[in-house]
Amino acid sequence: MTDERRSPSGGWREVYSEMAVSTDHEPDSLLCPTCGDDCPRLRTATYWCRTHGAWRVAAC
Repeated sequence: MTDERRSPSGGWREVYSEMAVSTDHEPDSLLCPTCGDDCPRLRTATYWCRTHGAWRVAAC
């Protein structure tokens, strides 16, 4: 495994921080597709809406 301190791509954390982007696969919350409420993430692609319950993100 490469040592990040010596690797040419070792500064990726600083680059992502400057760009204000997340390295997470899914965001921590999304808007409910039915009502538009902010829904927190429960698991990888599962979110919770107080009104409509759990829903999953699916590829089209």
